[in-house]
Amino acid sequence: MELAGTFRLLVICLALVPGWALGWDNTGHETMAAITFAELSPAARAAVTGLLKEHPRYEKDLLAGKPEGMDADEYAFMIAATWPDMVRAQNHPMHFVANHPAWHYIDIAYVQPGFTPPPATQPAAQPAVGDAANGPRDIVEALTKMTADLTNPSVAPGDRAIALCWVLHLCGDIHQPLHATDYFSPQFPEGDKGGNSIIILRVPNVYYTKTNLHALWDEMLGTYDSPRLIGYLAQGLRSDPDFSREKLKDALAVRDFAAWAQESHDLAVTHCYLNGTLQGVSADAARGDAPVQVPAVPPGYIEAGEQFAARRIITAGYRAADLLNLIFDPEHPH
Repeated sequence: MELAGTFRLLVICLALVPGWALGWDNTGHETMAAITFAELSPAARAAVTGLLKEHPRYEKDLLAGKPEGMDADEYAFMIAATWPDMVRAQNHPMHFVANHPAWHYIDIAYVQPGFTPPPATQPAAQPAVGDAANGPRDIVEALTKMTADLTNPSVAPGDRAIALCWVLHLCGDIHQPLHATDYFSPQFPEGDKGGNSIIILRVPNVYYTKTNLHALWDEMLGTYDSPRLIGYLAQGLRSDPDFSREKLKDALAVRDFAAWAQESHDLAVTHCYLNGTLQGVSADAARGDAPVQVPAVPPGYIEAGEQFAARRIITAGYRAADLLNLIFDPEHPH
């Protein structure tokens, strides 16, 4: 399947636009949110935009940097999808109450065929307890909890607005395959931390293209940060006949969060790790004193990854819209 010609050209042009290297945590999340916003019913859109105005950092975080002439409701909605990453910074006023690192991923083990991890590093059957006692331990539990908070009228409006930010953000993260995978192999007997421990080159023999596998996939849609360009990308995805709701109807029929995570995990095995054949060096080796040869990804890997990432983002956008329409406009046909 090829991207429609005009959309493919847009992706190539946007990839050349300089910007912040926030990847899936910025470009991808905002693109997903723009798709979601466009797919909301009028009633659901009015409800979520009204709720976001209750956010304790609405003016200072969600509206900061709004381009002149851009719709404030749409812009705040797009930025809301990145807010859980904003609070990762220790200098953010809400860092110590709203930052939840364990919520962004789930470690579903992928053990390379034929390899048995040492007993001390066997992947756990259940994720380790996260950053809050008796709270969500992983992305599936966090998405479940935030959705429940969003639908609970006894939760304060400001907290429900924060829950909406998390729902948007986690709907994006759960569709990034390396947020649902921990790879175990002879080279990575303790796991690769979702690709963070695998160092590769984007371009053969071009050392400055060195990156880790997780970052490579985070940035598959580009590293630009212009809301208008992101809006064009979202429109291009929604208008691409290969990404229509009809073409994706089987995927959109799946609404279970755990199933979304397992889907991402299975796709990571085939698309990110190439069924265990992808070559890279460990981050520890790359940091060592002895020079190491860092392999490049195979020919066609980036091009296939761009197409694959676009499909994951449009799927996430549709699914998030379906979820919010169900919550805020239950009479809307789903």
